[in-house]
Amino acid sequence: MSYNLAPPDITKNTFASLIANLCTEFKEKSRIDFRISVLEGTDSSFLSEDEALNLYRIVQESFTNVLKHAGAGEVVTLIRNANGSEEKGLYIFISDDGKGFDAEKIDSKNHFGLKGMKKRADLIGAKFTVNSICGDGTQISIFKSAI
Repeated sequence: MSYNLAPPDITKNTFASLIANLCTEFKEKSRIDFRISVLEGTDSSFLSEDEALNLYRIVQESFTNVLKHAGAGEVVTLIRNANGSEEKGLYIFISDDGKGFDAEKIDSKNHFGLKGMKKRADLIGAKFTVNSICGDGTQISIFKSAI
């Protein structure tokens, strides 16, 4: 129970290593292949402890939603910094090959996971988007500015 209150060593490990550990944990407790790719040189050192914890919780909740709802065989998480002319910051993309859903028809009153992820993102000034197509999986994008 206390593990779920704060991830281990949130101040001692890089954000990417925390998410890599989370991928391993979810892979071990399911039949879903959780994979992670972190582009070389990705820097998350600008994140405060609170920002890192909230981003961690968003990723954790998205993985939980995949387990509960997606029927996916694979989840791929990409963590990187800005490419080219993008705004400087941390970009996190989580994609699954599950059944997807019609985001227009989701009633936020009954979908506390998505609502909570959005609230966490808003709390730390991050941008959170969900793209999903019925029968074609879901992609979650999170961006936290370095400024």
